[in-house]
Amino acid sequence: MRKKILLHIFFLSVALSPIFTLAQVDYESEIQPIFSSNCIACHGGQNGVTLSSYDAVMSSVGQQYQTEVVVPNNPDNSPLVDKISNSNPEFGQRMPLGGPYLSSQEINLIRQWISEGANEMATSNEVITELPDGFKLKGNYPNPFNPTTVISFEVPEPVKYQIKLYTTHGVLLKEFLGFTSSGNTSVQIDFSGQSSGVYFYQISVTSGNRKYLLGSKKMTLVK
Repeated sequence: MRKKILLHIFFLSVALSPIFTLAQVDYESEIQPIFSSNCIACHGGQNGVTLSSYDAVMSSVGQQYQTEVVVPNNPDNSPLVDKISNSNPEFGQRMPLGGPYLSSQEINLIRQWISEGANEMATSNEVITELPDGFKLKGNYPNPFNPTTVISFEVPEPVKYQIKLYTTHGVLLKEFLGFTSSGNTSVQIDFSGQSSGVYFYQISVTSGNRKYLLGSKKMTLVK
């Protein structure tokens, strides 16, 4: 429940903020090297907490903590931060086991990455949420769906679009990029490989040097 509330707060803040800046920390170039150099000797397998890739990190669960090791937008409640920064973590011993421990700079970078949403890719583009006339997210149909649904949006000019699909934990599942002309655009999404449940999607479009957030909505997969 706590993770769902956090995700709802995140999307609500996006919807209400006139302008926000997406994550500035890049996972592949800044975070993964820290894990590769210090952590994957013990956490590089397929079982338990695995820090060998973005997908592995975001799907890893701290069994004693009973939650994912990374809670997007909330470093203080992320078991990963507890284990790498506290001399007496809530469970077990500080990591990396026996040291040397991560530097304060590395820990702060990981905290910043989580605070910014624990995204896989960084961007410095400003995203405008106050939409001019003609930009509109229509939604998806059918909803609930099984296993495909169509997301529709409208733009008044040719744009590049980006669709991101998230779990209720804030984990990015898929990303779709494309170009479209003015008018209505429909993109079919196939969830054949996913389990039943609630998911979120977010759509942004780029026109010239301006990026607009069309909005975020939830959809329900029922199998």
